[in-house]
Amino acid sequence: MPVEVNVKMNVENMTDFMFYHIYSGSVGRITLGLGALNVGCVIAFIMKGDYLMTALFLLFALLILVAFPFYIRKKVAKQMADSDRLAVNVNYKFDEEGIETTIDSENGKAEWQMFKKAAATKKNIIIYDAEKRAVILPVDQIEEEKDAILELIRKHMPESAVKIRK
Repeated sequence: MPVEVNVKMNVENMTDFMFYHIYSGSVGRITLGLGALNVGCVIAFIMKGDYLMTALFLLFALLILVAFPFYIRKKVAKQMADSDRLAVNVNYKFDEEGIETTIDSENGKAEWQMFKKAAATKKNIIIYDAEKRAVILPVDQIEEEKDAILELIRKHMPESAVKIRK
């Protein structure tokens, strides 16, 4: 039985997607590691009484752990405001064959084997294809259909590719 949903991205959902996309990759893990390392250095230099180095590493930690996420959030908001293509209604139809996407009068269908990874955050369900393009489904917009969509994803994608908790 096909499941059909209409979604429209907003700044909050797109920011959540970007945070997941960045921080689940190697660059994001390195960034978080550097932030943690800087926090460790702050603690070590406080204990040694070296307040100049404490201030320097505190500045680095704040840049990495606060300024970078703030920059991402601002960049996404600007991108959403400037782009006609990001904030449009998208219709997704999930069935046994794949996912059909319709935007305005354009549509296309992708078979399940094209999708390589499925993940979920608190706000989105994300399905990636081999080229790292994503189908982003805001959870707050698909509440009634969520279970049926997750069932199709689990049924048609390899278990190792589905990073969604039950």
